[in-house]
Amino acid sequence: MDDAQAPGELNVQTAALVPDEELWFPDGNVVLEAQGHAFRVYQGLLGYNSEVFRDLFTVPQPPSAETFDGCPMVHLTDHPEELRHLLRVIFDGKKYYPHHVRLDFSVVAALIRLSHKYQIQYVHEDYLSRMKSCFCTDADQWNEAYIKYGSSSMAYVNTDAIQAVNIARLTDTVSILPSALLVCCHLDANELLNGSRRLDDNLERLSKQDIASCINARQEILYHAIKASMEFLLTPGIPHPEECETQDRCRDCIERLRAIFLEMHTAGGLLSTAFLTRTALIRGNRLCGNCRDALCKDEAEVQPQRHLWAELPGLLGIEKPVRWPEAPGQ
Repeated sequence: MDDAQAPGELNVQTAALVPDEELWFPDGNVVLEAQGHAFRVYQGLLGYNSEVFRDLFTVPQPPSAETFDGCPMVHLTDHPEELRHLLRVIFDGKKYYPHHVRLDFSVVAALIRLSHKYQIQYVHEDYLSRMKSCFCTDADQWNEAYIKYGSSSMAYVNTDAIQAVNIARLTDTVSILPSALLVCCHLDANELLNGSRRLDDNLERLSKQDIASCINARQEILYHAIKASMEFLLTPGIPHPEECETQDRCRDCIERLRAIFLEMHTAGGLLSTAFLTRTALIRGNRLCGNCRDALCKDEAEVQPQRHLWAELPGLLGIEKPVRWPEAPGQ
């Protein structure tokens, strides 16, 4: 690369570039340009972390190669906001985004895509693990993340699952697919077709095949949800007159519990309660110990959600991930 230009002198073509206020090191020796935005960083550290950058820097540059402020310049097609996140991780390490900080999905997704593109393995693995904390193979972990819109390390909204599916396809991370597609099954038709907005403002949509998988699986999941809810709402003999410690209070509490279960169907859709354990609802109500144990025992024996979770990859018509849970009793 040509470094003959005097420090501070700008090429005519690069005079309009905007230096980044954060990632502009005075002693940096290469300038990365992304959509008119410039980052002055260290060539050696980039090459050490990324084989793609290393190969890029080894290509001989002609004498007419562009420079900025005396440094060779490399043009990239990435969005500057997304590139800034990647450079922060490379140059600040885990100090910038420690695991106890809950990142927005858009940041995690950008870091996965760019670390995949530039083959930065440790960044790729680290941020895929954050995404797997929400889109996972464990039913209880997925259910908790779905209810709380994320885990302790990543927050998301339901439409972000569209990007999660595409990232799973891009990176061949099969374990993410079933639960990410399941969240897509919860989306209404407009959300499913309109896609999800990325950090770089591009719109991502599911492939036609994945949209078809969601539509087909949705019908089967709805059937399981209706069946499970009716079994719960019509459970006979609870409270047991001879075992209940507080007859009137437990009777009122169970009726309220069943009303909440029905209300969830109406407000959140049958799909959301297909994987919502009754136990979580039961334990949050003031039942006597005997009635609570009876309802939880029934849930533990039937386990409709676990059966449905075990069948999920097949319902979606996708490959079953390694170590995907089997149905209870198998």
